[in-house]
Amino acid sequence: MNHYRYYFSLLRRLPHAVIRRIMRKSCQSYPATAPYLTGKYGLEIGGPSGIFCRGHLIPVYSLCRGIDICNFSTQTIWGKPTNRPRFGPRPGKQFVAEASDLSMVPDATYDFVLASHVLEHVANPLRALQEWKRVLNPEGTVLVVVPDKRETFDHRRAVTPFNHIEADFIANTPEDDLTHLDEVLSLHDLALDPPAGSRQQFRERCLRNHSVRAMHHHVFSLETLALMFSRLQMRVLTATIESPYHIVAFAQKADPAEHKLVRLHNLRFQTSGLAHNVARAKRSS
Repeated sequence: MNHYRYYFSLLRRLPHAVIRRIMRKSCQSYPATAPYLTGKYGLEIGGPSGIFCRGHLIPVYSLCRGIDICNFSTQTIWGKPTNRPRFGPRPGKQFVAEASDLSMVPDATYDFVLASHVLEHVANPLRALQEWKRVLNPEGTVLVVVPDKRETFDHRRAVTPFNHIEADFIANTPEDDLTHLDEVLSLHDLALDPPAGSRQQFRERCLRNHSVRAMHHHVFSLETLALMFSRLQMRVLTATIESPYHIVAFAQKADPAEHKLVRLHNLRFQTSGLAHNVARAKRSS
């Protein structure tokens, strides 16, 4: 397979990484995010993640008091949870559980939840967000990072409609779901994903996704995330699109008395996401 497009895409991203490393440049929303995590104890789903390390996009590991880790398996294709000590202030508990079922964790246990490039691998993302909200203390926060599909191998796929995500939530869709299999097999750009192998190897991996979890079930946008947080009565504090291929959303558990205002508050983030898409389309035309 010709990997020219993949390596070209890496070269395009390289300046962002180099500049950020030299200037210690974090994401746009980091100054607003940091106070909510400083000195706090949290849970990371799918960690540890380089993006949260010192000198990277969202360097929160150095701020918090500690972090527990949760993965669907003791070993994943992205690494082992036992690698945790080299990322954070100290190793915490290591949970093996589904992102959408944290039943071993009591309500209101953590100050925050982190998840970098996890939600797209979850068949029922709204159920997962509901669980992450449940384990938060009052006024606890969730920091979610998902791919900006326009710069990834998902660029040919359409953003998953919110009503589809909500339908999965209502139907309690399980993690072995393969509803999006045909779409993924048809539209996944293998030229931007060399580790996936050949078309046949990619297909075989997708068919055993329940044990691998490499497939992207859904494709998100900034406005979709805002709608998801609104559905769960969580207030979006910040939501940004970050180079080279990240969408970063930070939301807070709202007081029940404020639930009627949450949707109105989150509307501006839906609007800003749409405006960003329009501006980008004009620049590309």
